[in-house]
Amino acid sequence: MLVALLFAGLLAPLLRLDLVSSPALPTGGDTASHVLYAWLFDQVVLPRGQLTTWMPEVFGGYPLHAYYFPLPFVIASLLGKLVGLAAGLKWAIVLPALLLPGTVFLLSRHAFRLTPLAAFGGALGALSFLTHEQNSIWGGNLLSLLAGEFAYSWGLWLAFVTLAAWMRAVHGGPRGWILAGALEALTTLSHGYPLLVCGFGSWLLLIDAPHRRTAALTLLKGHALAFLLAGGWLWPLLEMHGFTIANDGSSTNAPWTSLIPASLWPVLAGGLPALAGLLRRVRRTSTPQLHVILFFMQLAFLAVILWMTADRIGLADIRFLPMAWFFGAVAAGWAIGAIASHLPVRSHALVAALLLAGLLAWLAPHARQAAEWARWNFSGTTDKPGWQALAPLLPAMAGHPDSPRLLFEHDPANMDLGSTRSLEALPMLLGGRPVLEGLYMESALLSPAIYQLQSEVSARPSSPLVRFPSGHLDPAMAAIHMRMLRADQVLLRSAEAKRSLLDSGLFETVADSPPFLLLRPRSLDNRLIDGDPHPWQLKPRVDWMQDSHAWFRSRSRLNTEWPVYIDAPGPALRSAFSPRPQPAQISNLQVERERISFSTSAPGQALLIRMSYHPRWQLETRGSVHLAAPGFLLVVPEETSVRLVFGTTPAGHLGEWASGLSLLGAGLLLLFKRRKEGSSHPADNPQPRWRIHLALLALILGMGVWLYTSAPERIYARAWLAMNAERPADAAPLFLDAHQHRRNAPAREEALFWAAKAFEQAGQRDQARAGYQELFENSHGYWVPESLFTYARLMREDGKPEQARTAEARLLQEYPDNPWSRRLVTGEAR
Repeated sequence: MLVALLFAGLLAPLLRLDLVSSPALPTGGDTASHVLYAWLFDQVVLPRGQLTTWMPEVFGGYPLHAYYFPLPFVIASLLGKLVGLAAGLKWAIVLPALLLPGTVFLLSRHAFRLTPLAAFGGALGALSFLTHEQNSIWGGNLLSLLAGEFAYSWGLWLAFVTLAAWMRAVHGGPRGWILAGALEALTTLSHGYPLLVCGFGSWLLLIDAPHRRTAALTLLKGHALAFLLAGGWLWPLLEMHGFTIANDGSSTNAPWTSLIPASLWPVLAGGLPALAGLLRRVRRTSTPQLHVILFFMQLAFLAVILWMTADRIGLADIRFLPMAWFFGAVAAGWAIGAIASHLPVRSHALVAALLLAGLLAWLAPHARQAAEWARWNFSGTTDKPGWQALAPLLPAMAGHPDSPRLLFEHDPANMDLGSTRSLEALPMLLGGRPVLEGLYMESALLSPAIYQLQSEVSARPSSPLVRFPSGHLDPAMAAIHMRMLRADQVLLRSAEAKRSLLDSGLFETVADSPPFLLLRPRSLDNRLIDGDPHPWQLKPRVDWMQDSHAWFRSRSRLNTEWPVYIDAPGPALRSAFSPRPQPAQISNLQVERERISFSTSAPGQALLIRMSYHPRWQLETRGSVHLAAPGFLLVVPEETSVRLVFGTTPAGHLGEWASGLSLLGAGLLLLFKRRKEGSSHPADNPQPRWRIHLALLALILGMGVWLYTSAPERIYARAWLAMNAERPADAAPLFLDAHQHRRNAPAREEALFWAAKAFEQAGQRDQARAGYQELFENSHGYWVPESLFTYARLMREDGKPEQARTAEARLLQEYPDNPWSRRLVTGEAR
């Protein structure tokens, strides 16, 4: 315990624990936005005994914690009952980091039965991982924690504890599968990426299991228990996962120096020869600690393999690297300590002190930012300089949860508010008045439309969705889209955005407090329920989000159609979308957090509800619920009285029963199952099957090399090497290869554009024209305007003016304010 306190004490000044208990709400990075979710969870959700609810405050409506991990917010709320919500949230942020090195040490000693020096080495590995500053968002380290990734840190801590429980269970621990399953369920509720490594990695324990068939059964029972215990939250998430946006950007093309943080170098450099030394000793004497070290080393390699393959299955690859670093650093530290344990016992304390002093000396120049970040975050939000300028505008922006929404410009200068995301928490200060943007954009159906609108009022838009890149300043489209998304005010900061919107004549000033300016469109539509007879167009749901985003960005399509996504609609349903001469009249509208009721004058006529669709919104009255572009809820009522409730699905009900019954069953087993004798520890087996371990490590390493070299991003990088070497004929087929194998559409479009450009530079004009044409005929992304411009130029040069005029007409119609349209108007294409 003293060692655990020692490491917590080393971390305390880096996390500014002197500020953690203050009543100031934290800010900084994503934390500035997390505050709103923690506040709502504490005030509304937990008092009802729930984990989720509907949240109208962001994204045009969002299912709070239906897709994000609730356990860290439960911890924050419970701690808040003791010390206040602000301090409770800050303690929930720092605790996983404070606990991690000490947990590694204690479990190394008592669960793995490693020597004290080996356990101390593992804790040093954990410390070197926590203090690295190579990145601030991937997860696990102090900077990521302070940037808002504290759920990941809880998941990582619980994954390590769970793996220790799995090792005990597989090696014969009594009722161990129950504890391991329960801990894995808690990991599930904390973060998904540590869960994946923990879940898949646990099967590696079969290599050294004394009785493999029994061990496999133990793993099956424990994983099944975890799946059942988490069912009330997990099963609806799995059922509705199709209503999320894959976050599958790739980092496999990053330089190796960014992939191995400098703080880990001494631990890894010492751990590899130490591991080799342990393997040599296997032939002469028993080395029981090798079981644990090899297992966690394989976990690190597994995390690397998942990093290399994640973008191919729709996951964020960078989320796996921190686990490779953590497990690798801990295993390397164990190996160093295990080798050092063969020194005379009386020297062990001195060796531990020297190892600690050496590591601290190395870390000192590499851990410079955390303390300042913690000071900025934990000193509070309202003392930041930008808030003094924003505060006078708060009364003009205030409202209530069913008020029209507030749009704001994204501007990096908003860091003086505490974070560029601070404005996302404004509903706390505006009486619950909703804003368009929020934190968990990958699980909000209106995100592509919202960030497109944000780009239309921002000089420097954020464009955070890999699959849906945003546009540029466009006041005319912004006015249309604000009306559509029920936003009646826009908060601006940059001089460019202010000038652009005011010069358009489409906006007027509401209030001004430099550098902020609050505007509203001159034409408003604040209706929540829209009964107008829009030009509905029924489409199947396949690829609906891509089609909806293309429609939202298209000037021509906005005026001629409004997509509704229904698979195989019958005649009766089709009639609900037929042209009607008069709009439906809406009356008696009542809006609550989880209930909406109103009356309609036209039963059987489609009604658009200008909030986000979600399958948990269901009709209590007769009728049907559907999905409409750009992600709205649409109902076809069969009665004049309409009642919608945010409930749960059949899978949700089954999951709740599964959680309750499995919890009861596990409790009964713990109470009445007789204790088995003769349990062992993982380090008790005299000889690990080290040849199998080494063969598996070699196989994993070989897979990693193949996956790395064949990754689409590596192919894309090789294409650019050829392009920069002025070998476009060699680059073009490589770009085409990347185009075929990249997973998300914007990345494929980018590769196709550069393939066409390479063909053009290589003098292969037919292939170049075909590439540009394929791009603008099948996509609506960033590269379309330049493709239209270049295609028109090539057609004119080749004596085909008709095709050139067609491409130019589309460019001017769809993208009138784009730089390529302006170049066309000035005559550059000719």
